[in-house]
Amino acid sequence: MENNIQPVTTPEEAINQFVGEQYMEWVMDYLKQEAQSWHSLKELVEARPRPEKIKKYMLQRYLAAEAFTGGRDGDPGFLGFAIANLSESPDPLAEHALELLQGKRQEEMSGATSTADPSTNIHRELWLKLLRAVGLSNEEINRAEAKEATRNYIAELSDVYSNSEWQTTMAAFAAHEKLIPEEYGAIIAMLKNNLQLNEQDLEVLTWHSKADAKYVIETGHILDRVAVDREGKELVFEGIRRQLEARKDFYDGLSKYLHEQQQ
Repeated sequence: MENNIQPVTTPEEAINQFVGEQYMEWVMDYLKQEAQSWHSLKELVEARPRPEKIKKYMLQRYLAAEAFTGGRDGDPGFLGFAIANLSESPDPLAEHALELLQGKRQEEMSGATSTADPSTNIHRELWLKLLRAVGLSNEEINRAEAKEATRNYIAELSDVYSNSEWQTTMAAFAAHEKLIPEEYGAIIAMLKNNLQLNEQDLEVLTWHSKADAKYVIETGHILDRVAVDREGKELVFEGIRRQLEARKDFYDGLSKYLHEQQQ
């Protein structure tokens, strides 16, 4: 960092001092640091809940993951909302962003296959494999209902992806991709510490932790070109902020729910 630039510790300072790629690099570091500070993730690494409590926790995390891709009852999911949003933008940059989101949705749905059937998409199948390894039956999975924390999470992010400016929508997507490895790393630790799961059981978590990195980079290249003036940087940070807040509230809510069940 140049000697004439003061250390940047807040989003407002970043908006004032950084532009383009430098701004996005700061934002991505900020996201990681924020997630690493969450008590609700830190405690997962040391958690020793009973298997029944892990089942309840993982069911809610599955429902949140399903909300990203969609699938149940034709729900388009966050990605579908974002694609519809960006499809309406006349901004040439949004066209590139739209192609990226469409590629992401295809990857989530079909992986290396050509199927796009929501009932058999690769994302869902990998999650089902993990849930069964945790000890959940198909009946328990099929009748799972979102608890308050999950409902609030889905409602908030559905609004972000559907109704925001496209720059904010893409920033929220970038934040999602950046946060997944931090979140799933903590969940993997909890599962390994408490259950006899192998790497195949955990595939949906380890796959996302690796696969999502490329979308952080590619989305960052798009947002570099957005973050050139104050308005652009503020639009980007709005997506970052709302994604962070929604996810922190979600994990805090799941943590409280888990604790209540242990009383």
